[in-house]
Amino acid sequence: MARTLTMDDAEAGLVGGLFLSAGGSGRNAIAKNRGLGRMALDYGGVRLVQLGELDPDATIITATAVGAPGFANWSIFPRDAINAARRLIDKLDKPPVGVICGHVPGFNAWLVAAALGLDYVDAASNGRGHPTVKMGGMGLASRLDISITQVGCSGSKADNNELAVVVDGDIVRTSNLMRQAAVVNGGLIYAARGPLNAGFIKENGAPGAISFQLDLGRAMLAASGADRILATVEFLGGELLVEGEVTENTVTYGGGFDLGQMKVRGSNGEAVLGIYNEFMTADFGGRRVATFPDMIGTLDPRSGDVVSISESKPGSRVAVIVAHRSKFPVGKGALDPAVFPEVEKAMGVDMRSYL
Repeated sequence: MARTLTMDDAEAGLVGGLFLSAGGSGRNAIAKNRGLGRMALDYGGVRLVQLGELDPDATIITATAVGAPGFANWSIFPRDAINAARRLIDKLDKPPVGVICGHVPGFNAWLVAAALGLDYVDAASNGRGHPTVKMGGMGLASRLDISITQVGCSGSKADNNELAVVVDGDIVRTSNLMRQAAVVNGGLIYAARGPLNAGFIKENGAPGAISFQLDLGRAMLAASGADRILATVEFLGGELLVEGEVTENTVTYGGGFDLGQMKVRGSNGEAVLGIYNEFMTADFGGRRVATFPDMIGTLDPRSGDVVSISESKPGSRVAVIVAHRSKFPVGKGALDPAVFPEVEKAMGVDMRSYL
């Protein structure tokens, strides 16, 4: 049933969403995301609706960001998310009734919903962080016959730094152009894409992703310190893979992505985490134990705070939690074989055989 979101929802969504960003965001993103949530609620409120409440033919847009979240030198502003959505809507034949996020935390989508009078739909392209638009494409990477519009915005005319990119076509080629726009913008750009209808998203997206994010956040906030690790594991039906010291973090930014690996050594052994913007693979004792879109995330073992990849410096301590993809909402794009080759090539690992 539709309901108006509150600041309590924003706090739960913040904690749950940061964890589900799979290493892309952590303490360094708290102020930005909390600010977006408060701004959206102050703007006029955000109404969360279920996909089943909408006509299957209702038009929905996606509000997202494209680029590398952790190691790039980017500068983006809330107005950019709104401007991208406005430019997209101006190109559509039919006005949208709602907006979804690419993946959680998704507070830029809260802001778009509030500013443009749209419903915030309880769904996402994918229920955990993903590095490419194609992985969040809900299967469109294998449907080159379907054309979408993608828009990226940054800056303003008043500041003499306006950048706006509008591309039409299949999701593969348009996403490659959007990635280049992010590079030009310092590594990250707010974007919007569409149109898709509610029926398509229900069939191919991650319905219930926002409710899951909020419920996970509430479970995490109900505990503190080391107890939050257990609460997170229990809610996800996952596993504490290792708790220990970060012995290596080789991640660097280049070509629009954060790429490298992180090693964490604990009393039970060493985990090797493969990274392409987010945690994509986890190996333990020479055996693969998690592969995207499985959930892989890290918490501070003392405070229970979500820790991002960029914050996990050698010598720091983290708890690595993994959960199978069946335990949370996952979009079809995250399992589309067509989206994996470029990631496998960049990382130098096999992923498809673990799907």
